[in-house]
Order: sequence, then C-alpha cells, then structure tokens
Amino acid sequence: MPVVSVVIPTYNRGKLIERAVQSVLAQTYQDLEVIIVDDGSTDDTPRVVAALAEEDRRIHYLRHETNRGAQAARNTGIWAAGGEYVAFLDSDDEWLPDKLATQMAAFEQGPPNLGVVHCGYRTEHADDQPPQDKCFTLRGNIYRELLANYGLGPTSILVVKKEHLERAGLFNERVRSWQEWDTCIRLARHCEFDYVPQSLVVYHLHDSPTISKDLFLSGLGYLDVVGLHRSEILRLCGQDVLAKHLEFARYQFVLAGYELLESRKHKQAAKVFIRAARVKPFRWKLLVHASAAMLGPRVYWRLVHLRRWLREAASRTRLAS
Repeated sequence: MPVVSVVIPTYNRGKLIERAVQSVLAQTYQDLEVIIVDDGSTDDTPRVVAALAEEDRRIHYLRHETNRGAQAARNTGIWAAGGEYVAFLDSDDEWLPDKLATQMAAFEQGPPNLGVVHCGYRTEHADDQPPQDKCFTLRGNIYRELLANYGLGPTSILVVKKEHLERAGLFNERVRSWQEWDTCIRLARHCEFDYVPQSLVVYHLHDSPTISKDLFLSGLGYLDVVGLHRSEILRLCGQDVLAKHLEFARYQFVLAGYELLESRKHKQAAKVFIRAARVKPFRWKLLVHASAAMLGPRVYWRLVHLRRWLREAASRTRLAS
C-alpha cells in the first residue's frame, strides 16, 4: 500500500486537472497514490482522467453521479484512501516538486502526536498582479489559535495522518464554505500541527467558478463555522474574539451587497443587506441600506448621491466655521 494518498476533488475542470495531476506525479516523493473524485462533471473531465490513468496505475478515478460539493468529494476520497497519510490538492492548483518530501520529512522528525503538517503557498493571479507568498507559522497544540483566527489556507497545503481525520469526523458537508477552517479546528482537538516555511503550493486565482468568489456564500459558511464552535470560542478566546468573527462575516455580506448593486441587482442586494443587518449586534443602518435598494436603481443612486452631497456640505460648513 502507498504511504500517502493524494485526494483531488474535481468538477468541470477538464482543462485544468491534468496540470494538477502531473504536479503530483512529478513529486520527488513517489510512494503515493492519486484518488481523483469527479463530483458529477459534465465536461470532458472523465476522458482527461482516463488518459492519465492509462499512463500511471497509481491514478484511481471515482465519480459522483450528481454534484454533491467539494467536501463530499474529499470525503469519498478519504474513505477510499489506502495510505497512512492523506494529502489534498484542488484540481485547479498545483504542487512544487519537493512538497510531499518536505512535509513527510517533518512527520518523521516530529513528535508522536503530530497529525498535520502544513506549508506555505503562492497565489498566482490570472492578470498582471505579482504573486504573493503566504505561510501561517503555527505548530504544536494550536486549538485556541484556530478558534481565534480563520484557518491556515487552502486544503492543498495540508498533509494529514488518516487516523486523525477519521477521529475528527472528516469534512462537514453541511458547512457552506470555510470547511478547511472547521476541519482544522476539529483536528486540533486530537493532534499537534507543524509547518514547513516554504511555499510549496501554487494557488491559482482565475475566472472559473470557485466557492471563495461568492462573498455571500462565504459569509454564510463563516457563520456556520463560528456557530459550530461558538461555545469553545467564548470559553477559550472570549467575547471580543466572537465579536470579531461576527464583524468579519458581516463585512463579507456587505461587500457582496455592494457587488450586487454594481451589477444592478438591487433586489438581491437588499436581501444581502438584510442578512448582514441580522448578524449580532443588530445593525439598523444596513436595514436602511436594504430599504433604499428595494426602491430600485434610480432612487437608490439618487439617495447615494444625496448622502454624499450632504456629507460634503457638512464638511465645508465645518471648515468655514
């Protein structure tokens, strides 16, 4: 049996998945299998994967007949995994060649209860923005730190001992986003974490649909995670940290509302502002924003311009006095 099982969930990524798979096959650490879980793709993903599997017997293809979401696909891959360790790679991202070797060396040198090794990652933009390297330097018992702050990064940076994944309960398929954060919180109850400082994952930001681009869904998922761990956040981190989390969720809703307004989708924007207002503590100001949006684009933008004019007039009055 292989030591590491690499789980790659995919959905309609026929044009990108070969890059991801080839980055795994090119690893300097070769004691691995690749489990590709197709979450009901309707493009040519099956054909692309079949061609790859013909070239390398370590590639295994599993398929959901209906689209069940990335977390369900990851869980299917975990249950099928034969390795002692499970690594994850999103089908639109890629690994650098020494990724697994570096993380497995950390496991060999780590304490007996080491269950997760994460690494840094590099964001690559589709436009001309320069790449950015990110790395969260958390090791040891990081349960409290994960309750206080939102996660370590994408699942592609994680290598996890399978026994700890099974104890933690795998990925929660009812959490609408931020599932990686929730999973790491639950893992941290059972095992220690370590990290390697190098950026060993290339995280591609592109125009294809991704869950992180839907700010409204992101806000809902963030509240899902906070709700699941609310009592522990309060017990170990305090009311101020809980308030910080709620404010961050509200901020995502507000940004989503403004994006909808820019797209002239005023009724949808109003609903999003109402959802933002409901995040504790309740914000009447956002309800006023929602009410204005419901009046339609012409009235809404007139009110926005009137508000700006009143602010500027008040500012001029203060300067004159």
